[in-house]
Amino acid sequence: DHGEMLGSHGMREKKVFYEESVHVPLMIRFPGRISPGTLVDDKPISHIDLFPTILDYLGVSKQPSDGESLRTFIDGSGGNDETYAVSEWDTDDKNVPHLMIRSKRWKFLCPCYANSKIMNVLYDLKHDPNEMNNLLGRNPDKKKYAPQGMVMKEQLVLWLEKVGSQCIDDVKKRQII
Repeated sequence: DHGEMLGSHGMREKKVFYEESVHVPLMIRFPGRISPGTLVDDKPISHIDLFPTILDYLGVSKQPSDGESLRTFIDGSGGNDETYAVSEWDTDDKNVPHLMIRSKRWKFLCPCYANSKIMNVLYDLKHDPNEMNNLLGRNPDKKKYAPQGMVMKEQLVLWLEKVGSQCIDDVKKRQII
């Protein structure tokens, strides 16, 4: 399912995009097909990837799904391409971020309304694993991080287009800083 905040950032429960809520370990056991001790810890993935992964291991042809099989990462035949995981919070509240995209190092959050007053968020999880410093917020060096914010926003837009989200146009219109 998901994590719980358990007091981190002074919060409890879920409905936020901090790692304590969205970063959930995944364990798969398939004797004879997946070697014991196989570890894939450098690829953010999503629960929507489970269905295509299970079908892939069972030899069932690909079915319509927003997810992708994780088999190439599990068996080591996948490349070193950057992967992304997206989380959404379906709410009409214009005062919160609705979308989050995460790579191994970066996390970008934004609302799905072009005119929202909520600022975009960019965390460098390598140097700020506790997500304390929004690099696009009140950071005096925010212009330095705007290009990375654009990379993440572009990846988010690609994913939104893939799944046919109604937020595409508004997210495209949002300025990074």
